[in-house]
Amino acid sequence: MQKKAKNFLIQALKIVFSVGLIYWLVQSGKLNFKALANLLQPQYLIPAFLLVGANMYLTSERWRILLQTQSHHLPSWRTFKLTMIGIFFNFAVPGGVGGDLVKAFYFAKDFPESRMAAATSVLMDRVLGLYAMILMALLAMLFDWQLVQSNSSLHVLFLVIVGLFTAATLGLGLVFSQKLHKRGSVNRRLQKLPGASKTTRIYESLHLYGRDYKNLLGSIAISLLAQTFSIMFMILAGHASGLGAEMNWSTYFLVAPLGFMATAIPISPAGVGVGQAAFYFLFNIYTGHATDLGPTVITALQVAQFVFGLFGAFFYMQRKEKVPYEVNQS
Repeated sequence: MQKKAKNFLIQALKIVFSVGLIYWLVQSGKLNFKALANLLQPQYLIPAFLLVGANMYLTSERWRILLQTQSHHLPSWRTFKLTMIGIFFNFAVPGGVGGDLVKAFYFAKDFPESRMAAATSVLMDRVLGLYAMILMALLAMLFDWQLVQSNSSLHVLFLVIVGLFTAATLGLGLVFSQKLHKRGSVNRRLQKLPGASKTTRIYESLHLYGRDYKNLLGSIAISLLAQTFSIMFMILAGHASGLGAEMNWSTYFLVAPLGFMATAIPISPAGVGVGQAAFYFLFNIYTGHATDLGPTVITALQVAQFVFGLFGAFFYMQRKEKVPYEVNQS
């Protein structure tokens, strides 16, 4: 009972935090809902729907490819439905990782003998998604190096991104290293940790992804393409709102990956609130002046993702098994 009360309190605080950020942005005039109305016009709505749909499909394909490494060859439609259910729960459950847990839960229900594969596939799916965000942010900053070099705030951000990219690359390298695996170096160190048996099983399962470099690199490439579709949606939303008519495309590609990384922090439902604040400050840093563009375009994207999440709610209702409270509140 105490655990349930604690979980409820944590989730309530996350919702309050998210709502508080949105309220502050709206009250201070930094989030312009009226500017989004033009996006409902057919010339904007149809391509916007296609761009978000392409992003969702590629996200599900990345997970499907990773599952192939674990010898699970699922049809695209099946992984797409599970991905949509996950997106629905990203909005329904505060924290941002609820959808991943739900995906893992249903995959484990469909394949009871592969619970470890279920857990590590969604973990690797999220890790590679974040890795691609870091990579795209790094590439975008290098592409516009003169701007980064001339702005002290951007230069600090660049150093942070370089540090994250280096740490992430080294971390993945250690997990995927064939030499370390054959020597048993990692396993020996894991045996000294609490819960050594479970930790070792997780490592062994994650290590499998590194043995198929074709699928691994393909997953990263798909992530970059999926992010590109999201950024193109934001460019479209910026143009429709009239706030980004004079904004260079390169600015979106510089700001968006950094903003996406902020929304991935599991402290609000699907990054709502956190994303608006992050995009507001990032666009201001890059442009050098205050603009409502950042909160407006990320809100448009989140609304579009929520609409697709409603399809996930429909697929969820078709499932016989419902998500238990423990998974729902994790």
